[in-house]
Amino acid sequence: MNATANSVDPVDVARAAFRSVAAGHLDHFTELLHGDVVFDVVPVGLRRGRQAVRRYFEEVRRAMPDLVMTMEHAVGDDRYAAVEWRMTGTFDGAPYQGLAPTKRHIALQGVDFAEVDTGRIRRSRTVFDGAELGRQIGLLPSRGSAADRAATRAFNVKTQLTDRWRAHHARQRSHAP
Repeated sequence: MNATANSVDPVDVARAAFRSVAAGHLDHFTELLHGDVVFDVVPVGLRRGRQAVRRYFEEVRRAMPDLVMTMEHAVGDDRYAAVEWRMTGTFDGAPYQGLAPTKRHIALQGVDFAEVDTGRIRRSRTVFDGAELGRQIGLLPSRGSAADRAATRAFNVKTQLTDRWRAHHARQRSHAP
């Protein structure tokens, strides 16, 4: 066990939190959070406080009623834990982050990094590829598709034009009296 005397192992807390979310037991999950918890879901944004974090996971579960979450690995020390995970589901429930369900299947992997204090999660950072989620639900074009290549070309043209505009204005400023 990684924990010091009279404390709870952060890896055990992280595992319990993950299993609670995966099973849809959000009451138990919420009990594992500090009252002033900060959850940073990197592609989505910060959630502050137990209820805000709970509402986020309720939203995820409503958006994908067939959600399956699998814990791959969990490691940590006396204060921190990291959980590597995979999830699959079909975006055919309620909207997610304002996006209407597309009925598309998703499969993502990610990592949660949690700081555990007195047996509860004080801070957590969830990291996954938000662009890949966007591709899988149809928000972004598929990687390598004609639309993806066209968007890349358009972005590069815009960048070149912006660079030229900036260089032109910098030259004008340097010649100003």
